[in-house]
Amino acid sequence: MRPGGRTKVKSGCRTCKIRKVKCDEGRPACQRCISTGRVCDGYGIWGGGGNAYGDPQRLTISKSTQVIHRPLLSGIIDDKGYLEWFKCRTAIKIPGTFRSNFWSTLLPQASFSEPAVLHAVLALSSVHKRQTVNTDAQRLIRTNPDQQEQFGLRNYVKSIKAIGHLKPHCSIKDRASFRVALITCVVFVCLEFLRGHFETGLVHLRNGISILREMKILSNRNDAVARLKSRRDSTDDWIIEALSRLHLQVELFQYTFEHPNPNLCLQGTWQNTPASIFHSIFEGWQELERLLNGIIYLTHQARRQAVPGCVSAKESLELLEHQQHIKESLVQWLATWEAFEQSWGPASEERQKAYLVLHVFHSMGAIMVNTCLHPRDEMIFDYHTNQFIFLIMQLAGLRDVHLIKTLPGHLMDMSRSVVDFGWIPPLYITAVKCRVHRIRLQAIRLLESTSHREGIWDAKITACVARKVMEIEERDFYENEDTEDFFPLDSLPTPRDLDLPVLPDSHRLREVEVVLSGAPVDRILLFCKRMQHGLDCRVLLSEFDVHLQRWKD
Repeated sequence: MRPGGRTKVKSGCRTCKIRKVKCDEGRPACQRCISTGRVCDGYGIWGGGGNAYGDPQRLTISKSTQVIHRPLLSGIIDDKGYLEWFKCRTAIKIPGTFRSNFWSTLLPQASFSEPAVLHAVLALSSVHKRQTVNTDAQRLIRTNPDQQEQFGLRNYVKSIKAIGHLKPHCSIKDRASFRVALITCVVFVCLEFLRGHFETGLVHLRNGISILREMKILSNRNDAVARLKSRRDSTDDWIIEALSRLHLQVELFQYTFEHPNPNLCLQGTWQNTPASIFHSIFEGWQELERLLNGIIYLTHQARRQAVPGCVSAKESLELLEHQQHIKESLVQWLATWEAFEQSWGPASEERQKAYLVLHVFHSMGAIMVNTCLHPRDEMIFDYHTNQFIFLIMQLAGLRDVHLIKTLPGHLMDMSRSVVDFGWIPPLYITAVKCRVHRIRLQAIRLLESTSHREGIWDAKITACVARKVMEIEERDFYENEDTEDFFPLDSLPTPRDLDLPVLPDSHRLREVEVVLSGAPVDRILLFCKRMQHGLDCRVLLSEFDVHLQRWKD
């Protein structure tokens, strides 16, 4: 207790904090202020109060806002240059096709009032600038951190220290402190993925999901959404959206093998009735992302079912019902999306790219949902050859409007890298799961035609792994067959291509697992599952040395 019998105020609106009274934290204005006739000043970057929270004009950072928060940057001249880079380059490029208010609004505002977020943003900007400006040769020659890298590392450490100061507030469930920690966590994940420190990035992602569980946001999300005029007006939803997208990327990366799944809390409301109309590209992607999460959930449940005694007959029936629901939802999504496209008329190149990405992920989702309940049956993908052909032609079309040609060297062109979805996941899944030689080779060659990164997905690493999987599976099976491996990347398979003998089940790899080792990654480990002495064993197939560009079986 403080002198006078008052409890120290650690959270609440600005008005209640100044008055040193307990705030009920009501939105948009707290009841304490309303009941006393006062103007509620809101919750800083978290909005609320007697202001126009949710108004896009207010949410844009103005020069006056920067002046107010300038003391946070006082005495640090270099920081302003990196903030300018972040504003003009990183915040525009990194989010990718499906941009969100997390990057355009929340992160810039939070960086001007929260030290932890500011230093995380500076570190991310430094890494992005360094990787974009420097050539592959310059990055390989340097063995010690240069001045720019040291700047990024210093701010990384400062951000971690600033988060440490938030721990007392997090321990008392202070929502604002949780949000600062989550925003910083998202930036850390993106930063580590850009650096090629994938294992560290995954640790940050898991930490972020653990914080979400503590906040209990997800369990109450439906009620919160119902109370809001727009989902995108909610800070919590912006944060969840950013983490959810990173989570889905990782789950797709791990889609081909069984793995511990601590992230099921992000599945959201995938069993809900699909939307009957879309008002924006963003809404279309949100709906599709929800369905993809549902398919991944079903895949995990089916893997449990494959173990005797883990799933009851009732649960098996429920999985079939859920699968059918998602199939129907995907059909309805496509009809709704095509109606949205027609209503907009001719599309710009950027909008056309977004349209193609959405169609690609819908086609990939259709294959995944049709095969998800048979995780140990690699032959089942042969029934979906026509869908794979349709998907590969969509991907070939996407290449013309979206991606770049391969650059010299084995490192990535970071100026084209994003933390959003592009074409790498569907190309990889096609290359690994479709056993029609011509189709999978086309997917691999499309991957090899680019050199960028999409979050945890690295184009050259993915292409390297996919080609190795094809070589291991096919071996000399097509040695006496006349295969045409040099064809235009936008061409359709010929009847002759499709008439090749079917690759037998004994040749196919099951549970293909890729481990990215090192910081930055210097080894790629390729595993699969095989029966040995009556046991289903995880087997190391091969190891790739990134610098030597060589597999060691």
